[in-house]
Amino acid sequence: MKMHPLYPLTFRPIYKDTFWGGHAIAETFNRPHTPSPCAESWELCGLKGEASVIAHGAFEGCTLSELTQAFGRDLVGKKAPDPEVFPLLFKVVDVCAGCSLQVHPDAEVATQLGVMPKHELWYILKTEGEAEILAGVTPGPEQLEGLANRVYRHRTHSGDVFDIPPGLVHAIGGGNLLFEVQQSSSAAFRIDDWGNGREVHWDAALQSIKWQATPGVYPEPPGARRDLRPRVVTPHFTFATLDLHRVRTIHTTCHSFMVLFCASGKTTLGHSGPQPLTLLPGDLVLVPPQQYVTLHPLAEQTRLLVTTL
Repeated sequence: MKMHPLYPLTFRPIYKDTFWGGHAIAETFNRPHTPSPCAESWELCGLKGEASVIAHGAFEGCTLSELTQAFGRDLVGKKAPDPEVFPLLFKVVDVCAGCSLQVHPDAEVATQLGVMPKHELWYILKTEGEAEILAGVTPGPEQLEGLANRVYRHRTHSGDVFDIPPGLVHAIGGGNLLFEVQQSSSAAFRIDDWGNGREVHWDAALQSIKWQATPGVYPEPPGARRDLRPRVVTPHFTFATLDLHRVRTIHTTCHSFMVLFCASGKTTLGHSGPQPLTLLPGDLVLVPPQQYVTLHPLAEQTRLLVTTL
């Protein structure tokens, strides 16, 4: 596999249907073959048995897991915890009806429970109605009974960012289409499923909850859109928005890959590999470490979401 050099990689989406999903992914990103309804589109994933498949170039048809094991830090960078495991998972999530109230474990609790820790971030792409996020609980007894009535509610708007650390009680309300960045983990412990009948995980949730935890809430900054705007730095990844007003050349270092997701507009991405890529809304590309790419905006209001370690 190493007979070919790495290049910016695109992937085939992995669609997940859950009862709370809607139709916004297909309609917003012009994806006619998306299942309907569709709750999640996993844009980039290295989880065992769920690894993304590369969509173009010399590695077309290979999985992200295969490339990670073959290239190690040449693909994930020096900051990645494990050179043979891709550390992050990227999703587009369409919540038509509210998701369950849940919590994710931190590293210490995850080790005790035999799962992987999970820190996640949400960028709000679009909202309908009085959409909101539920995150954090009011002071009171440290018990799960009645907890759903003590959760803080936050109205959402396009461009808002929510940082959801491990241990924070949270749920996504209906009417939100969002881009999610998270540690590569499927650990989520339900506290309340709003009467939908799925299993709840009170024992694991009680171990995981940090009762004083609060979300990071970062509204879209007022005024003109700046070129590159850092939004959130966590212990596990950094997140920024890049509004393209001109041709830009950006590069990755030996420390990390870079993931670019087109939230709006249109741009070409020139690089040293096969033919240039064109990014439309909903398109994602993984740029390996130590590479240069040149971005040519082809539409006004072109915004890329930028994630690195």
